[in-house]
Amino acid sequence: MSRYELKDKHVLITGASSGIGKELSRCFAKEGAHCVLSAHPSEAPALSELSGELESRYGIKTWSFGVDLAGEDGPKKLYDEVKAHVPVIDVLVNNAGLMVYGDFHQADISRQLTLVHVNIRALTLLMHLFLKDMAARRDGRILNVSSVSAFQPTVHHAVYGASKAFVQSLSEAVNEEVRRSGVKVCTLNPSYTNTPLIKGGDFPERLWWYAVSGLADPAIIAQKGVRALKKGKALYIPGFKNWIIHILLPRISSRKIINFFSYHALKSRL
Repeated sequence: MSRYELKDKHVLITGASSGIGKELSRCFAKEGAHCVLSAHPSEAPALSELSGELESRYGIKTWSFGVDLAGEDGPKKLYDEVKAHVPVIDVLVNNAGLMVYGDFHQADISRQLTLVHVNIRALTLLMHLFLKDMAARRDGRILNVSSVSAFQPTVHHAVYGASKAFVQSLSEAVNEEVRRSGVKVCTLNPSYTNTPLIKGGDFPERLWWYAVSGLADPAIIAQKGVRALKKGKALYIPGFKNWIIHILLPRISSRKIINFFSYHALKSRL
């Protein structure tokens, strides 16, 4: 299978202002792709700085859009604004996401519902809107930044793990639906990564699980993710150890054991 060439393609990256999204933007720009950067309106200065960096370093074009994807009209607003300035999006990268740490019944429900709006609703709407265009052209790629949390319950941040399970199931099903259309839907499934998503706020400074997994470098995750996208991998878990832990072991272990282990491994390590 030939690799998907990114040079002169137009790539939309949500959540591009920091973390994996920022590093993905750098990787796509390095490949010669023009970058359409999106983030929450409050992140406009960071987007502007990144835009200038990418244009000066890699000689590509960029566009920036500050849109709140948690809003009712956020995803459609982003789609319409992007289409008004960049008629063709070759690659959609659904990277924007939120995290809420804490036991479900104790964590603020409004924040957990906002997580659902961003991690699930916005991603689904953006996929639906841009996939129609890609299918009509019979060309395109969608990269959904999922997580190894998609493969088993994540105790103490249950809604986050559930949202990634949704993303995983949706991505794999839709990828099968469009397999003859010239479009591919892929997922990038890193383990815990050193990004603002798990820094500050209510997320613990350390989890017991870090003793096993450590914290991945977002730049390395992004590099591997773009390589996997170019190869057309439908599901990519960076690191063989993570594949064993999150794919193999759950298949040979009981749900009771997996949930018990998750409860203790994902507790704060003081």
